[in-house]
Amino acid sequence: MEFTAEHILISGTPIGDVQIRYYGIIIVTAMLIAASMAARLAQRTKRDPDHIWGALTWAIFPGIIGARLWYITFPPISVVEAGRDAGWYYSNFFNLTSGGIAVWDGGLHIFGAVIGGLLGLWFYFGPLHNTVARIFFIIFYPLTLVFDTIGWVFTAVWQRIRGEEVDSFTLPKFETEFPNEGMDILPWLDIAGVTLPLAQAIGRWANYINQELYGIPTGMNWFGISIDAQHRVGEFKNGVEYPLPGAPDETKFHPLFLYESIWNLIAFFVLLNLYNRNRDQFRKGDFFLLYLAQYTFVRFFLEFLRIEKALIAGINTSQVIAAAVFVIAIGVFFMRRQGANNTTYEGNLDSTQAGENV
Repeated sequence: MEFTAEHILISGTPIGDVQIRYYGIIIVTAMLIAASMAARLAQRTKRDPDHIWGALTWAIFPGIIGARLWYITFPPISVVEAGRDAGWYYSNFFNLTSGGIAVWDGGLHIFGAVIGGLLGLWFYFGPLHNTVARIFFIIFYPLTLVFDTIGWVFTAVWQRIRGEEVDSFTLPKFETEFPNEGMDILPWLDIAGVTLPLAQAIGRWANYINQELYGIPTGMNWFGISIDAQHRVGEFKNGVEYPLPGAPDETKFHPLFLYESIWNLIAFFVLLNLYNRNRDQFRKGDFFLLYLAQYTFVRFFLEFLRIEKALIAGINTSQVIAAAVFVIAIGVFFMRRQGANNTTYEGNLDSTQAGENV
């Protein structure tokens, strides 16, 4: 669902040929709300909340890349039937209309988004932070110099008007207070593990807007969601066997987006309560493991209802991977609790965390 900018007027003048997509608005809103909650949790545990926003900016781009690469590597059934399998996507990777690079054509997967986002977080909190930041500073130095010059000119004019001494212009230089050895990423992953379900709970409503992420027919006229012909796939396009919206016996489909949204919202409140009240009983990294376990658990069972599956040799790849991640996350969680280590949370701030508050 979208509306074009020629329908939007500012002072009676059309903006131009710009498209505003509700999907993107909902996703961005979900990220900002979850990040704001994460910043509050960081501040509550005496960590610098600015690192949440810094980490988010580093995670967004690799997250989008990971989400897209996963989708084109494991495309759903309907896309494969349309002739666009993984081989086609990679052979036509730079096709700007519908190729692998065409994120705007649709097709992102949360598994890849999590992997890509984790990579971005590793770069942000790891020992390569200053190196990567310095490289980007060098690449964008000309642009930085232009903006700094413009800012200095406006400041100088304002100072001159007020009769003040004009500050001398200094060339921009690379500066960072980030420790060269990086930071312990586990406490930050825990904060992400608590707040990611909130982002997912909100973001799944973007799937509703796009009439996607629905399941098999419910078999009940009074329960389910309506899907029009344009957004149906496979055999369900048949309006005779599966009546379309408006028909007295319209076929209703399982609202998988709603099931997942409700589950994620409950998971968020459970994890938040544990984090706020019982954090000292957990080890650093436990909350992220619990996040992985709870999400892959519900994802495994929802895949039984899902229509748009990614299959390899008839095997549902998302379901298999969900099961594997669940077993690994639960296994690691309990194995870590068997070992005698001193990485448990101690109040709001322990000796390891003290060096992180920069």
